[in-house]
Amino acid sequence: MKANPKILVVDDQPAVCESVGKILRKRGANVVQAFDGQAAIDRLERDQFDLVIADLMMPRVSGMELLRYVRQNHPKVEVVMITGFASIDSAVEATKVGAAGYVAKPFTPEELTSVTEQALARIAETPEPKAPAETEPAGAIDVDEPFDRKEVVAATSEAFADTVGASDVQRGTPVADPMWCPKGEMICKKYFKSGVCKKECPIRARERKQAAKSETVYMSRSQGIIDVDMPFNFEAVAAATSPAYAAAVSRSDIPIHVAGYEAYMEGADILVIDDEPVVCNSLRRILSRHGHHVDQALVPDEGLEKIGAKKYDLVLLDLRMPGRDGMEMLSTIRQKWPQTKVIIVTGYASIESAVEATRRGASHYIAKPFTPEEVARATSEVLQEQAA
Repeated sequence: MKANPKILVVDDQPAVCESVGKILRKRGANVVQAFDGQAAIDRLERDQFDLVIADLMMPRVSGMELLRYVRQNHPKVEVVMITGFASIDSAVEATKVGAAGYVAKPFTPEELTSVTEQALARIAETPEPKAPAETEPAGAIDVDEPFDRKEVVAATSEAFADTVGASDVQRGTPVADPMWCPKGEMICKKYFKSGVCKKECPIRARERKQAAKSETVYMSRSQGIIDVDMPFNFEAVAAATSPAYAAAVSRSDIPIHVAGYEAYMEGADILVIDDEPVVCNSLRRILSRHGHHVDQALVPDEGLEKIGAKKYDLVLLDLRMPGRDGMEMLSTIRQKWPQTKVIIVTGYASIESAVEATRRGASHYIAKPFTPEEVARATSEVLQEQAA
């Protein structure tokens, strides 16, 4: 543990604060207590802390709200969540927001010490912000041999000095470059090789087509399907109308319009990696009903080969498969194909693995056995985040 770390313990039960404080003081920590989230915020505004240990469920300001406040206003302070109502969903949410640890009550002194040390180690590993590079004197021109603006004006003119910044190249003056395409107004290797360009720059034309596809889409309302007083679930609405319509409907009976939502409405490309054929088939049927294009792989290496050969929007990944660890596969996918989202689907669900998967980049976590509604909801949420 860091020497004499300053820790703020926040819990609406004084006995818990005392217990946590006693454990941490024995290990050299300077512990301060607060009995609700608002009191913790007030204390954070007055003092500096290395770590906050906060209960999840508290009056006035909840632990999750406090976590969001700390992440936004005190990014160097780590947060560990403790709770007597532990769940995979709250553990995943807290980790996504930025919690350094999540501990279920009752916990042992060893468990608390371990998660505290890990959180404080993260502070030590975080690099200090680099000092700003030395800049030229105010009004300097030319980075290699800086001139004072007054000297430049005297030797040339005010108009010339206005066009020159820290570089010695005039602003607004195109740099002579044989790869510069005048039609596309960009550096273009194709133009450099051929020396000619079509009537219209193909890159700009493609960008315009993509922009046209991304325009806001308005969904029409189907009569008698949704009613604010008699809500239907996603599956019922999708079956009666379409998955696209159901995805565009919120609590209101009037569909919302969402820009950039075409990936979902047209159907996403999804890969299921699971060594159980029954699970693969089940997920493929559920997702296909929602308009998605689904491939499957029963062997981890086959899954990685498919991702390398085709761009997928989403991967549903099992954690325990023969030959390769699911967590390692998750890390590999997120590193090599960062645009591809991953949902973990596992029959060995636990808070620990949910937290670890989220830290490694998983967008969602589903426990087996699952319902069609759970899969549809998780998939919809992840694809919406990706389109946003």
